[in-house]
Amino acid sequence: MIEDLEKDIYHVLDASEDHEPNEVKAAHYAMNIGGELAKATRPRSQEREMGKLWASDLGETCLRKAWYKFHATGEMLPLMGHTKFKFLYGNLLEEATLYLAEEAGHIVCGTQDRVEWDVPNTDWMVSGRIDAIIDDALIDVKSTSSYGYKKYATEGLNHSNDTFGYLWQLSFYHHHYKGPYLFDKDKTGFVWIDKQNGHILYDNVSSKLWSDEEVATKVETLVKTIEKPKPTDFRIADVPDGKSGNMKLNTKCSYCDFREHCWKDSNGGKGLRTFLYGNGPAYLTDVKREPKVPEVTPNA
Repeated sequence: MIEDLEKDIYHVLDASEDHEPNEVKAAHYAMNIGGELAKATRPRSQEREMGKLWASDLGETCLRKAWYKFHATGEMLPLMGHTKFKFLYGNLLEEATLYLAEEAGHIVCGTQDRVEWDVPNTDWMVSGRIDAIIDDALIDVKSTSSYGYKKYATEGLNHSNDTFGYLWQLSFYHHHYKGPYLFDKDKTGFVWIDKQNGHILYDNVSSKLWSDEEVATKVETLVKTIEKPKPTDFRIADVPDGKSGNMKLNTKCSYCDFREHCWKDSNGGKGLRTFLYGNGPAYLTDVKREPKVPEVTPNA
């Protein structure tokens, strides 16, 4: 059962157990891992094709960013090496989890099956790939920090704490996956991997998924936004930087690849100013008092 996934994987990894690995399965996943390594070193095209949304786009809560993805790709900040390595690490953990699930006796199928949906009354489609179906449960494997893992283990993922829009993407797969494999509609969920401590958790979110109608409405909103000649004037508001009187980007915007372009009118038209605090960079939109920490100069 999918509920026993953590226990069974640990059992396979237990040094005191006499487990003989399946060499065919190991070779298959070794090829997958090699493919991920090779893919990570290739240049990533930033150009987006009009008429095609990725399933991951559905989790986007900023309509301004959704527009930029299709119309301002030249303004997108390049992916840094450490960021690409972080994404690679997550992909490798996913492959390891699926391999160990099979080694532990769980039925794993449908890995990377394509899901496509033609959006009614438009020339658009939504496309994506599921991670897998494990023991009749449609699942998405996500690696997270120990902090995030603890949050999901205690609260479970829900609409109020779904910062990255994971539920939108999984809801799309849940409603539009057409096989060839069947899955139990009451077992759709996430497999969370604590990448710091190695903990594994299956989180059943079937009751928290967005409805088919809500997904369709979200897609319609994205399509209408992207097809407009210019982006919406609305952007997520900046927030106070302590009691200094300075203002900075909120957490979501600070991770955005379009933050420099979106906020080019900040600081009297000079753009964002970046200061390195002990807990990470702060992107200031309005500086009333000069912070007593190093400032990162653009292109320095």
